[in-house]
Amino acid sequence: MKIPFQTALITGSSRGLGRGIAVKLAREGVKKIAVHYLSRQDEAEKTLAQLREAGADGVLVQGDTSNASRAEEIVHEAAQKLGGCDIFVQSVIPRLEDIYEHTLATEVPLAKWQLAFDTQVRAFFVGARAAATYMTRGGRILALSYTPGGRTGGWQPWVGMGSAKAALDSTCRYFAVALGRHGITVNAVSPGCCDDTTVLGQAPQEVRDAIKSWVEAGWTPMGRVGTPEDIANVCALLCSEEASFVTGQTISVDGGSSLMNPDFPLPLQVPA
Repeated sequence: MKIPFQTALITGSSRGLGRGIAVKLAREGVKKIAVHYLSRQDEAEKTLAQLREAGADGVLVQGDTSNASRAEEIVHEAAQKLGGCDIFVQSVIPRLEDIYEHTLATEVPLAKWQLAFDTQVRAFFVGARAAATYMTRGGRILALSYTPGGRTGGWQPWVGMGSAKAALDSTCRYFAVALGRHGITVNAVSPGCCDDTTVLGQAPQEVRDAIKSWVEAGWTPMGRVGTPEDIANVCALLCSEEASFVTGQTISVDGGSSLMNPDFPLPLQVPA
C-alpha cells in the first residue's frame, strides 16, 4: 500500500480513533501531520510523540470545530504550518454528556441536537471544502460516520448524532462529485462498536460490558468489538494510491454487525 501524499490534518486526533488514524498514516509514509485537539493538549502531545516514533513530524492545532468559522480557520492554520494539506480526516466526537441524554427523541434538548450537527456535518462542510483548496495534486477527504444511526431509530437518545451522520454521509457524496475532476476522493468510514476512548470509552462500565456481551454472543459475526487500528487501517487504504478510484462511498468497518437481521432471533441466523 502506497500513500502518495505528504501532509494531513486529522481533527479530533488527540485520542481514540483520530489518534489511531494519525499514527497509521505516519507509519504508511505521510511525513507531516497536524494533530487537532479541543482542550486536552497533554493528550495531543502524546499523539505527536507517537507520530515521531513512527517516523513522521507533526504540529498541534487547537480549536472548537462546533464554531463554523473556527473549523475553517483550523484547516488554514494547519496547512500553513504543514506547507499544505493533502489529506483531511474529520474524526471529532464531542463529549458524550454534551450530546447525549437518556430520553426519547422527542425530549432531547435542542441544544444537544444542534451541537451534533455543528460538530459533524457543518464542521465537515466548512473544513473539507477549505482543505480541498490546498489539494493541488489530488487529495483524500474522509469523515468518520455512523451509518446505522442514520438508518434506524431505535437508539432514541442518538437522534441528533444519527441525523447528523446521515447528513454527513450525504455531504460526502455531493463533495465526491464536485471534487472528482480534481483527483480528490471523498469517502466516509462507519465504525461499529469500538474499544476506544471516544463514544464507547465514555460510557459507564455496565454499558460497555453489555455491548461486549452482545457482540460476543454473535450479533457481530467477527465476535469482538473493533479497535482504533481496525478503523485506521481502512482509512489508510482509502488514502492510498490503490484506492484512487474509490469515491463517494460509505465503508462499514463493523465486523459484520450490519449484516445481522434484528427481525429474527440470533439462533435462527447463526446456528450453534
